[in-house]
Amino acid sequence: MFMAVVAGFFTFMTFAQQTTHAAAAEVRVVLNGKQLQFEQAEPVIQDGRVLVPFRKIFEALGFQVKWNSSLQQVTGTKAGLEIELTMNSSKATVNGKSVSLDVPPQMNQNSTMVPLRFVSENSGNSVSFSTKGSVSTITIGSSSVGAGSGGPGPAEKATPYVVSGQVVDSSGKPVAGAEVFADNQLLYNSNLTAVTDGNGYYSIELPPLATTWNMGGYYNLSSGDKELQIELESVTDKPFAGNTGAIRNFIMRPETSIGELYIYSDISDYFSESDIILTVTPIVAGKEGKPITTRGYNFPGGFGLQELPAGGTYKITAQYAPEGETPQPALVRVRYTKEYKESTVFTFSSFVAGIERAEIEVKR
Repeated sequence: MFMAVVAGFFTFMTFAQQTTHAAAAEVRVVLNGKQLQFEQAEPVIQDGRVLVPFRKIFEALGFQVKWNSSLQQVTGTKAGLEIELTMNSSKATVNGKSVSLDVPPQMNQNSTMVPLRFVSENSGNSVSFSTKGSVSTITIGSSSVGAGSGGPGPAEKATPYVVSGQVVDSSGKPVAGAEVFADNQLLYNSNLTAVTDGNGYYSIELPPLATTWNMGGYYNLSSGDKELQIELESVTDKPFAGNTGAIRNFIMRPETSIGELYIYSDISDYFSESDIILTVTPIVAGKEGKPITTRGYNFPGGFGLQELPAGGTYKITAQYAPEGETPQPALVRVRYTKEYKESTVFTFSSFVAGIERAEIEVKR
C-alpha cells in the first residue's frame, strides 16, 4: 500500500511538472543576474529538462568549445575541467569520468542542444527553476560552497530537498570526478548520485519524501593497469532530513599513492628508452635497501616504471644495453637539473591526488 502511494505521488508530481512546462511559452536563462540572449535557437524544455544551444552556454560559462563533426561530439574545457557530450548519447564525461544524462544532447531548431543543468552544475554553479504565468526562468549563479574549505563555511546555507558540498584532498585541493551518493534510509536500493566538477563541487536534488538520508562517496584512481577505489571521508558524518537539506563536504585521503617513474633520453643524445636497464635502490633511514634492476616499459602517459611505492627516497643508476649488446654504463640526472652523474637520488612529488611522479633523464 505504501509503495503504491509513493508511486502515485511520483506519477502526480511528474504529470504536474510536465503540465507546468508544457504551459510555459517562454524560457529565460539568467546567468549571474544577466539574461542570456540566444540568437540561433531558443531554450526548450523536454522531459522536465531545459535544453540550450551548446556553444552559447559553454562560452557564457567560460569554456573553450570544440565541435567534432565526425563524432558528433562537443567538448568544453577550462582550467581543471573538461566536459564532453555526444549527440543522442545518454552518457557524458566530466574529466574523463562517465556520467549518466536524463536527456541526451540532440538537434532542435537546427541547433545542437545540451542539458543546461548538467553543464551548469558540473562547472561549479547552482541552478534554480521558477515559473510565473507563461514564463519559466532558470537562474544560474556561483556555488555558495566555500572553495577548498573541506567543511562548512560561514557562507553555506542548506536548501530544502537539496544536498550539496565539496570534495577536497588532504591538502585542501578540490577533487574532480569523485562520485558522491545520497542513501535513502526509507527505500532500499534508491541511491541518488552526482559527480564532482572541476572545483570539487556536487549537488543532488532530493525527492519530496518524508525520509532521512546518509551521504557517502568514493573516487576511482587509475594508473596504467592499476585502479584504486578510495572511500571519501565525510566531514559531518550524520543523517539529515530531506525537507531540511544539508551541506555535506568530504575529504579524500588515499591510503596508497601510485609512484610513476618517467624515463627520458637526453635530447642531444637520443636513443630508445627501451635500450636502458635501470637499477633503483630504496633508501630507508639512510641505508640502502634491496635494489630493483629492470628495463622500463610503456604505460599510459609515458615510459618508465610504475612499480615503486610513492613517498620514498631512491638511488638510481642506468646502463645502455640494446638487445644483443654488452651493457655500457650510462649517466643519469633528475630531469632539467644541471649535471649528469653515474648515480643520483630522487623522491616522488605529488602530480594529482593519489599519484606521485618523478622524472629521470639518461645519457650514454
